[in-house]
Amino acid sequence: MSSLAIVDVFLDLPDIRRTVGLRHHQALCLALFTLAVAAGNRGFLAIGDWLKSYHAPLLELFNPPKNRLPSYSTIRRVLLQTDEVLFAQCLSRFFEIVPQPGETVATDGKTLKHSFRSETDLVLTDSGVY
Repeated sequence: MSSLAIVDVFLDLPDIRRTVGLRHHQALCLALFTLAVAAGNRGFLAIGDWLKSYHAPLLELFNPPKNRLPSYSTIRRVLLQTDEVLFAQCLSRFFEIVPQPGETVATDGKTLKHSFRSETDLVLTDSGVY
């Protein structure tokens, strides 16, 4: 398997899968997942379609053992067993994301209702001001 930055960033994550019958490196599965999502694929079936569509270029780029890419279901299983906090830390390192002091990072594209209010904010309602 070739050494690419997107793969190398996931090499230090602990792999808790059984070693018997292990065909694909965890780092490769996580790198493919990250690239597929960055390419706009939402859901594992879409990731599977993306893997099929770009099969030859991905084989050339990653040069996996036995010249085989993991299936979307293998990527799904790896992702379900991966610690999401450690995965997020790896992504932050790869994309060089450094949160600023006091910065709120929304993980789902939303913020909590009224999480941005300060004590001096006034809200007008039908029943008055609170």
